[in-house]
Amino acid sequence: MPKKQTDPIRTRLAVEDRYKFEQICRAEGKTETELARKALLQFIDSYDKKAEDNARDRLADILEAMQLDRKKDTERLAKLAARTLIDVGTIQQVFYKRASEKDRDDLWDEARRNALERLRKKRKGGDPEATEIVSDAVGS
Repeated sequence: MPKKQTDPIRTRLAVEDRYKFEQICRAEGKTETELARKALLQFIDSYDKKAEDNARDRLADILEAMQLDRKKDTERLAKLAARTLIDVGTIQQVFYKRASEKDRDDLWDEARRNALERLRKKRKGGDPEATEIVSDAVGS
């Protein structure tokens, strides 16, 4: 089955450009149609490549921004966790110091046992982080 041809593309060139084009055709040993077709196809290929490169660049910019956002979010969470741990430590010290000296150690041990029991329950639920925390806590 023969290829279906499209309507011809027509254009005008400045006299100097037309003369240069004819010289190139003679030097290449090609007809004007062959050389014009080759030039148009090269232009289309380069245009597609440029569009693809631009899309790739935009995607790279988006991914880079996402990584920066993730880093900022991680830093925010780390700061929040640090502040929370400082607050928890302060509260623990207050309670420990306010408890009577004879009850302090018993209260502290009971609080630790309760915390470990909560972690064990999480561990049974399949929380791998809790499993690691419990293993570390029981070992110390």
